[in-house]
Amino acid sequence: MAELSKKVPEKQRRGPGALLRGVDMTTGTIWKKLLLFAVPILLTNILQQLFNTVDTAIVGALDSSTALAAVGSVGSLVSLVVSFFIGISTGAGVVVSRRWGSLLAERAKADPNEAMLGSDEKAVHDAVHTAFMISLITGTIVTILGITLSPLLLTLMNSPETVKPLSLIYLRIYFSGMVPVMLYNTASGILRAIGDSNRPLIYLMIAGIANVFLDLITIGIFRWGVWGAALATVVSNMVATALALNRLLRADDCYKLKLRCLTLNRQMLPTIIKIGIPTGIQSSLYAISNIVIQSNINIFGEDAMAGVAAVGTIDGFLYMPIAAFGLASMTFAGQNFGAGKPERVHKAVKSAMAMVMSFDIVLAAIILLIGEKLIYIFTQGNAEAVKYGLSMLYMLAPTYFLFAPTEVLSGAIRGAGAALQSMAVTAFFICFVRVSIMLVFVPIYNDIRVVFAAYPITWVLCSLAFIVYYRFGNWKKKSF
Repeated sequence: MAELSKKVPEKQRRGPGALLRGVDMTTGTIWKKLLLFAVPILLTNILQQLFNTVDTAIVGALDSSTALAAVGSVGSLVSLVVSFFIGISTGAGVVVSRRWGSLLAERAKADPNEAMLGSDEKAVHDAVHTAFMISLITGTIVTILGITLSPLLLTLMNSPETVKPLSLIYLRIYFSGMVPVMLYNTASGILRAIGDSNRPLIYLMIAGIANVFLDLITIGIFRWGVWGAALATVVSNMVATALALNRLLRADDCYKLKLRCLTLNRQMLPTIIKIGIPTGIQSSLYAISNIVIQSNINIFGEDAMAGVAAVGTIDGFLYMPIAAFGLASMTFAGQNFGAGKPERVHKAVKSAMAMVMSFDIVLAAIILLIGEKLIYIFTQGNAEAVKYGLSMLYMLAPTYFLFAPTEVLSGAIRGAGAALQSMAVTAFFICFVRVSIMLVFVPIYNDIRVVFAAYPITWVLCSLAFIVYYRFGNWKKKSF
């Protein structure tokens, strides 16, 4: 792999394709590099949410509010099954970003150490191929478990009998396409780990447009309803996967994907698992708490389910900047700890916090202005559904920015390799405390506003805990 150690010529680095080769976060102005990396992720999230919004609107407008409830109410269930396994591939992304940062720092030297270059390149190569092998295995497992356990999971969620048949159809078709979902998340995670957040944006844009057209055809023309919505989602996921895999197959650096090299590397697998399993559990904890919340929402009936499904689509825009800067923080930390520049990480965290909280406050003001009209459209003017939706929106939108420290600090901590500690904090506040609120107070007050209030309460507590741990914890000493 010695040929990969050569520096990229200055002219090539500054050429028109520079943005598509990724961002080197180990040098340059911190807030500019962070913003340059985070904006494409934010735009990716916005597009994803826009496509989900259109998807939801098409289902609600061209089918029925029952179909809307069926599709909207299973989102947390899908996240539960998928998030854990996607977290494992995230572990590979952290490993790649760490060794990529070390590689960039070595390549930048006037007299680079060839042994160090070779070691870092081999580590990146092994992480990429181990991650894809894990994705193939876990994608198959998720497909089998999802299709088999869907009826049981819907029963555990208190899904109403009027909605359950349609939800079951959607889930089983969606789970049948899990292998492409796993492969895409692995590929996009690797691209982001090397600083390329632009290509995942482009791929999602293409796949999202395909999804909308397929929705219009399958639901609007063929009248396949929920079945058509699920099929459109699966096919569009395959489009994104094909594009991302093609990029890695055609790469000319150590992260190039070679099918013949797919294996579970014995040295790399434990490292990926060490970070990936806690990250997967942390992601699953969000889904578990959301399932408990969804099951409590289901108690209040189909109108409540439809209203909350509509708001879930709208307030997703508030989570997008938080998620984008959380991922940016993780990659920034990985590259800079790998390059031996931890002081850049602390400055980046401060910049990320300031930017993301500002974004969320502005977005919340906009959403509060137009939220009622959007909910009305999504629910086809169902007055009861609109009432439930507005109650949730007015409670969540003004407080969403308080969740920012959790994601930004958690990202930096995971980027340093301390995924277990990040998981523990999240487990307690997002899962244990939130579920406890559901179990204790909902039966007492029988008021859906108790369910909604669980979100801001746990956001504040979790963010405070992460601030304390970030300031006084030993996460900076972690290594891999």
